[in-house]
Amino acid sequence: MRAEQDEASALLDGLDIDTLLKALTRGRGYEAALRDPPGRRGWSDVNPASINFVQLDERIDRLARLLTINKGQPGASVAIMAPLGPEAIVSVLASLRAGLSPLMLPLHGNELELLRLIESAGAIMALGVSRVGPLRPLLILRNLAMRAFSTRFVGGFGPEVPDGVAPLDMLMANATLHPLPEPRERPPLQVADALSLDGPQRVSERELLGKALDISRALKPMNSSRIVTTLVGGDLAALASGPGMAMLTGVELLPLGPFSLGDLQACVEGGRSVHLVLPGSMEAALAHSRLAGHPALASLVLVQRAGGERAYPAIDRPDLAIVDIAVHSAADITVTRRQTPMG
Repeated sequence: MRAEQDEASALLDGLDIDTLLKALTRGRGYEAALRDPPGRRGWSDVNPASINFVQLDERIDRLARLLTINKGQPGASVAIMAPLGPEAIVSVLASLRAGLSPLMLPLHGNELELLRLIESAGAIMALGVSRVGPLRPLLILRNLAMRAFSTRFVGGFGPEVPDGVAPLDMLMANATLHPLPEPRERPPLQVADALSLDGPQRVSERELLGKALDISRALKPMNSSRIVTTLVGGDLAALASGPGMAMLTGVELLPLGPFSLGDLQACVEGGRSVHLVLPGSMEAALAHSRLAGHPALASLVLVQRAGGERAYPAIDRPDLAIVDIAVHSAADITVTRRQTPMG
């Protein structure tokens, strides 16, 4: 165990997500990095699409340059209200590239709790998407910005950006001339508990990548495989098992968002080996479903939330790698290898 920890420490020295992405852009730039689920339009009014590593890097760069216009102090906070997906991931990574600290807001918090998180973080900017099912995050952020002393810019992705909110898709098309700040110490990410809304708590990129490394060592994903995550939040468990592991391994990430079972089935049927990330509470339902025996399923990551009970029956697939993530708080998780594939 000590040798593994020393090896992990050596691997992570000097490593950040930008470094990983730049390497992927050079070596595998035109391979898919992020993919939307087929049913995305139904809950967001945005047509499903995919982007490769070159396109992902370009989007991050354009948004980072746009964010620097507001001239926030290094390490200033950017609140983000979007389900785990392309917009949220681009916003998080662009904030870091611009020297800012991203704060992922829970989607289902009430406005008073969200206002407390924004004010506690001192967020100078807020970014979000236009629709997530019945929710209108941009309207919520616009209302919060009028009440939060620190927030002076609200930007939105999507087709229906309300008055008073900057249309990011349009502005990013003209953002290339704005210089990025000089490289300095990378700011932390900030996370909050999706249920209790405790936070914000700080997480360094090293901590995030360390947990992602723990997960990927157990799963050993191949380049041709796909990570499918059903998590929509932005705490350490979701970030490490989704974008963290995807950037560390170069595997395509497909965040399902507010998914249907049909979406999940379609994503598993795509012809790739699938590493599926699920809430632990869904294990029993998976065990009873036809999906449990699908040959494309290569591994499972089961996220066990604090206060939740293990769901039974457990899935019975000796050929799968299975990892449990015990969530102690939004910024504190334990990764445990439950099962190594046999045969």
